[in-house]
Amino acid sequence: MMVGTMLLSNLDPERRLAELERAGTATASGEAPRYSFLTAQGQSATPLEQEALLGTNNLVEMSFLDRCRVVRECIGRIRVQAEGRRGWATGFLIAPGLLLTNQHVFPNGEAVGASRVEFGYWYDVAGQLPRGTEEFALDPASFFVADEELDFAVVAVSARSATGSDIAGRGHLRLIRQTGKVKKGEFVTILQHPDGDPMRIALRENEVTRVEDGESVIWYAADTAHGSSGAPVFNDSLQLVALHASGRIQRDSRGQYARRDGTWAESLEGLSEGDVIWEANVGVRVSRICESLLTLARQRFPTRVTTIEAAMDGGDVLGRTVARLKDPVAAFQPATAPTPEETEAMADRTTQPGAGMIGTALGNDGGGVVVPLRLRVTLEPGAIAVSPAMSPEPSRAALPVLRIEEEAFELRTPVVYDGLEERKGFDSHFLELPGGKSVPVPKVTAAGRKVLAPLLDGSGAELKYRHFSVWMHRERRLALFTAANVDWRKRRKTVEGKSTARKALAGFPPESNFAELWVDDPRIDARHQLPDAFYSEDRGAFDKGHIVRRDDVCWGSTYEEIQMANGDTFHVTNCSPQVKPFNQGAHGEENWGDLEDYIEKATKQDAEKACVFAGPIFGPDDRWFRGKDEAGPARIQIPRRFWKLVVVAGEGGPAAYGFLLEQDVRSITEKEFYVTDEWLGALKPIGEIASLLRGWLDLSAVEACDQHGAVVGS
Repeated sequence: MMVGTMLLSNLDPERRLAELERAGTATASGEAPRYSFLTAQGQSATPLEQEALLGTNNLVEMSFLDRCRVVRECIGRIRVQAEGRRGWATGFLIAPGLLLTNQHVFPNGEAVGASRVEFGYWYDVAGQLPRGTEEFALDPASFFVADEELDFAVVAVSARSATGSDIAGRGHLRLIRQTGKVKKGEFVTILQHPDGDPMRIALRENEVTRVEDGESVIWYAADTAHGSSGAPVFNDSLQLVALHASGRIQRDSRGQYARRDGTWAESLEGLSEGDVIWEANVGVRVSRICESLLTLARQRFPTRVTTIEAAMDGGDVLGRTVARLKDPVAAFQPATAPTPEETEAMADRTTQPGAGMIGTALGNDGGGVVVPLRLRVTLEPGAIAVSPAMSPEPSRAALPVLRIEEEAFELRTPVVYDGLEERKGFDSHFLELPGGKSVPVPKVTAAGRKVLAPLLDGSGAELKYRHFSVWMHRERRLALFTAANVDWRKRRKTVEGKSTARKALAGFPPESNFAELWVDDPRIDARHQLPDAFYSEDRGAFDKGHIVRRDDVCWGSTYEEIQMANGDTFHVTNCSPQVKPFNQGAHGEENWGDLEDYIEKATKQDAEKACVFAGPIFGPDDRWFRGKDEAGPARIQIPRRFWKLVVVAGEGGPAAYGFLLEQDVRSITEKEFYVTDEWLGALKPIGEIASLLRGWLDLSAVEACDQHGAVVGS
């Protein structure tokens, strides 16, 4: 908390209650106390912890320290910076992109000003300050609610940090609505940034001195550690029990304040939180915060309620870590049994190479790195199955062996340039057409506009990137369609002496085992995007399929232009779930990946430039897949068909070719856009493709230059 707000608590529970009554924060007449704070039930305690919680033993399991390392990633120091206000506080993430702190830190949205939150600010083992902290701006326009009585405020955090880190990757702590997670005589732990210092942890002598049914606060002594406004208060199972709100400095009979250097001060002027000795603290009970938060969100930000409720039900960093350690495979299974249709949509490939994916977090003092483990599962006939826990004697018959090989790789964010608001996007005058005509482009109809995800700044729905644009379907959380400019004349292997290979453009060492971690686009609401977590925790069901092909737009006159385009393609807005045999030709029959390869050959050989439009077919009967996103369980409809339109400059004007692809289709052309017999089944009239788009896109302009009739009739 900040100096000047330290007004509550006292030496003993009775006197503290009397002070609260005099301050109007509690009444003896049965009226609701002013501070109706909350309690939270967090990650389930182990049987040993449950037994320990019944007594007053202050010993904890060794795993307690490991749990602290997990939860600290979600706790940050707040740099309060608004008109006329400067200071420090603590806050923590309680849902994807939502930060909880005290209302006296941010009384209203205007009070947020230019305040920021910084994560990862603590001393390492060698006592050195970190170099790689992540600081995020706060965004009260996107979300802000506050409750003065419960002294809490929740504010949105910008999707990207100053260095490009994704806030969704930090996870969140769980606010559970049930009560009773701490009792009088037990102990609490507070992770905090007192006075803006590197993170500190209050471990000793934090005994709970008062917990009463019907009261909104809990009391806890802190003789050797002081509090910090907005810090999380945990029980011995690292379950959130309270939001630290206020405390009282130790005073003598003359009213002087105790200083940590052994002296006494007549006033607090010029002193910081670290200069004084704290004797008691008050925390708002998490259960009460949950009630109020949901009520306020329904009133002011109803679209966020589902996300907040999902975060309260699970998916928090500690719960997910515990689940992975207990059962790495089951942790990624659907919460409920899928229907036969959903099972088929999951594309279960456990009988062929390439099965599930398991993720683990490798902790370090600079933050965690998600390391997915791709499990390659094969059956080898004629071998003998021997478990390490069994006798080495073979069985009487040679049985197939289930062989599992781990292919570990690290997910790293590629180089992604900032300044998205300055991107130009798709250029409709890109092709050199007779008379300076523009390329015929799909148009979003009135019905289509109803399903588009709007930009947060109200400027429309087109997400402009380098050399391409994306329009998002707000409910399906995938691209409705994309438009890209392709120029193979400016696609080179080296530019300015630098390689334009995939890893080089991503900023990865050539021999590394890194894979790209896709990022959200901060220009639209996160709820309209399917995050990278969906693909990394889908049990290996899907590839991250580029709708706009990465190679198609990685062209330009400078290395920066090419690298910028490369990074832009790794926004999740450009991603769609595709099973590996459909996405990658090398892993199955020729299909989407092969079609992209042949389009490249065609444009390189003759036209050299093209405009490519693409997107999924959103069928109302698309199969459902039960997966996970940053908020927890997610149920997503998976498109089974995709369309692609290629427009090139013909002799008399634009020439368009339309393709509708499913998992068993093959690709096109050897030269220009000559379609061989095996590709006639994939070539479709553009009007037929338009009829499947449910009236959301008008392709009539492109249909006017459709080459389907000429190809089929030739």
